[in-house]
Amino acid sequence: MDERLRQSLLYDFYGELLNDHQKAVFSAAVFDDMSYSELAEEFDCSRQAAFDLIRRINKKLEGYEAKLGLLERFSKAKDKMQELSSAVTEMQESVSASDIDVKIKEQLMNGLQDISSKSADIFDEF
Repeated sequence: MDERLRQSLLYDFYGELLNDHQKAVFSAAVFDDMSYSELAEEFDCSRQAAFDLIRRINKKLEGYEAKLGLLERFSKAKDKMQELSSAVTEMQESVSASDIDVKIKEQLMNGLQDISSKSADIFDEF
């Protein structure tokens, strides 16, 4: 996973556990793509202080992930949802190509669509 994407996801999961100053600095660094020089100017500190703060925040967010594992669970759930979606698509293609009764085929297709829709809803709530 790309480092910037990982930082963004960790912030999404654990950002509320940071204080307001940490949130502001990290958000500016990750989401606004500010350099250490720009952060130093914006938050009235040295480049080294900005670098150290970002490093400490990253370490803190990684520590939360090591203890709670929300990002890992999210990632695994996402992978399983993609597998489920692929399986449903394959089943829909098999049903479409089969020679079964039209009414049964329609019921199967509706059931598969319902499974796909509900699983997507569950993932969206995650």
